[in-house]
Order: sequence, then C-alpha cells, then structure tokens
Amino acid sequence: LFLVILIASRYGTFDGFVAGLLSALVYIVYAWWGREPGVVVQAFDWTEVIAPYLFIVVGVVLGEIRASASREVDKARHEVAVLEDRVKALRKDNEVLAQVKDELQKTVLSAEDPLAHFYDSARRLSISRPEETYAAIVDLVAKFTGAEKFAIYEAEPEKEPLPGHRPVRTFRLVARYGWTAGDEFATVLTSEHPAVQRVLETLEVVTSQDIQHRAPEVLACAPMHDPVSDSVLGLIVIQKIPFVRLNQASMAHLFTIAQWAGKAIADAQRFEKAMAARVDDERIGVFNSNFMKARLEEEVTRVMRYGGVLSLVLVRFKDFELLSPEDRDALLRTLGQVLKKVVRNVDLVGLYPVPGVFALILPATNANQSAVVTGRILEAFRRGPGVSTSRFAHITLRFGVAGMSKEHPKTASQLMDEAERFEIGQMT
Repeated sequence: LFLVILIASRYGTFDGFVAGLLSALVYIVYAWWGREPGVVVQAFDWTEVIAPYLFIVVGVVLGEIRASASREVDKARHEVAVLEDRVKALRKDNEVLAQVKDELQKTVLSAEDPLAHFYDSARRLSISRPEETYAAIVDLVAKFTGAEKFAIYEAEPEKEPLPGHRPVRTFRLVARYGWTAGDEFATVLTSEHPAVQRVLETLEVVTSQDIQHRAPEVLACAPMHDPVSDSVLGLIVIQKIPFVRLNQASMAHLFTIAQWAGKAIADAQRFEKAMAARVDDERIGVFNSNFMKARLEEEVTRVMRYGGVLSLVLVRFKDFELLSPEDRDALLRTLGQVLKKVVRNVDLVGLYPVPGVFALILPATNANQSAVVTGRILEAFRRGPGVSTSRFAHITLRFGVAGMSKEHPKTASQLMDEAERFEIGQMT
C-alpha cells in the first residue's frame, strides 16, 4: 500500500493505476498461493478481493489528485508566462511611443520658439503612475501657458444611460493650481456644461468665446484624449489667465500638452492594469499575495469536494521592520529562492499580505508533515542566508501552520487566522 501511495502521489493517475493493479495481483497470488484451483472456486469469498480492489482505487484516486495539482501548477506557470509577455510588449510599445514623441518634438519645436525647453519638460509625462502624471501636467501648463488658475479633471467611468436619455459624462477634480480655496471653482463638471459638451464634440480646445461666454468661469478647456481607445480621459480647464496670453499660440500649446497628457495617462493606466493582472511579484520572484489568496480559496474548495488534506504555512522574520529597505528586499529574494527549492513542485510559494511574510500552500499535506517542511526550511536557511558568516546571521524565523480536511473543514479565512498566530516558536 505504501508503494502504491508513493508512486501515485508522485507520478499521476496512470502510474498509480498500474501500481495498484500490480500490487493487487501480488496480493492475490500471495493470498491464494498453495490452494487448489477447485478449492479456490468453491470457497471463493468476495471479502478476499476487497484489499486488492482498494489497492487499485487508492492508486487511481491519489494519482488523479497528483495529476490535477500538476495541471493547476502548469496552468499557473502558463498564465505567468503570458502575463510577462504582455508586460514586455507593453513596455516595448511605450518605448516606441516615447521615440516617436521625441522625434515629433525635435521636428516641430524650433530654437526661436519660447517653448524651446518644452521638450525636456514634457519628458516628465513618461511616468507609470497616473497621480504622478497629473503633477507633471500641472507644471507644464503653469510654465508654458502662463495660466494663473487652472485645474485637472479626471473622467469617471461611463454609466449606462436611462432609456430615452443621453449619457452624461462626469469629470472630477484631481489637481488644481492657483486656487485661493478648495471650492473656489467647481470640483465636478459634467457633459451638460457648455464648454465640456463642446470639447467632447470637437476634441479641440474650447475658449469662452467659442461658447459665447455662457460659462464665464471657464476661459479655456482642453481634452486629454486617448487615441487608442478614442475616449476623453480628462480635461484641462483654465479659469484665470492674463489677457495677453489668451491667444492662438497659447491655446496651441495647451492643446499639445493635453494631447501628450492623454497619451501618458492612458499608457499609465494600461500599465497599472497589466501589473495588477500579474500573478507573480517581479521584485521578489514568487507569486504575489492576490494570487496566493485566490489559490488558497481554490484548494480549500477542492479538498471539500474531493477530500484529502491541505496545509497553510506562514514564514516571517523577527524584527523585519528594523532592516533597511535594501536588506529587506535582498532577504526576501534570497528566502524566496530557498523556499522554492525546499518545497515540492505542486506546492505554491508566494507573498502574504503582511510585509515580510511568505505563504506556502501545501496540498495533500497534514499538520505533522508541515512541521517537517518547516524543519527543512530552517535547515536550508541556516546553510544559506542565515549562515553565521552572513550579515543576516542575527535574523530568526517564526512559523505559523494551519491545516484542514474534509472531515475537519475550515474556510480560507480561518486557515489564515490560525496560521497568523505563529504558534510554532521562534527558531534561530
């Protein structure tokens, strides 16, 4: 039986079936050896084939569990590879866009133009976070249009319109410049506003003269347009500007800033979505906490449906917060590689939502077996990053272990709460 379990849990369904079948045949031969065939037929008892039958069943069931776990791991690895390819492609597209932008700027801007230094300032828009992009837009507008008061409004997700009604776009304030108070001007604009309505229709800079001064608080409004999705992501609204600067040249500069801003914000948002969709942590080299939480839910569901056992192990450092940021990253990367080498291929290693804590999801592993795993981790840590000659020799590890089975069910939240007690004492 031990041989059947070993082969099935390691090699899969077919090998488990073959091992169970061979074990069953060996058992039958051993049990009936020396009997006359006629006696065996006459005294045949179905209870004598229960054990051989169980050999086969155990081999098939454990083999299928092993094969299912392997398929899930392969699927996860494939998803990681696909997402990495998407991120690389997005980065390459951003580089191409930046090169095209550089060439356009060098061609259009002349040495005599007062915006000769516009090229260097606009490079600040190549930022991967939208909130940082808004700060760069404010600097550009203030420097190159001469506006004394203006604001940046971000478009909210479009809502489904009511039957018989036109959809209403909403833009909410995200950055302002020169305001004497936070409510000096409107913090929310909608597509029903005359200037906003005209901007959405023309995708051009709209001045108060264009709308016949129906909105005197808006002297100019420019759309931050994403040409890829053909949508307006936000607005640049000028509320006060010197009269001599309210001219065609300044509005052309404002339009250029808004167009670049739209592309930069769209790129930043797409990059954030791509990073959010990743299942691995690029900095540490293991699965991220969101993926681990989702997989823990899946594994708990699988145990409750098909049976078996499951363990969750948390590994944390004592006094992790006292380390420098560089040492924290170095220690996390090193221990992440150690954990991946210690555990099996079907086990999952990733980050936990708590800083400085790793999570290990161990399918088909009970609490006692988890304790063996923690021992192997500790030994590997002592031989590696925790060796006496290392700068991390003073670091100690602490483990939290939680387990469940179909007979003793627990939710994923209960497993995490139990493991977070870190009841396995401090180990050095």
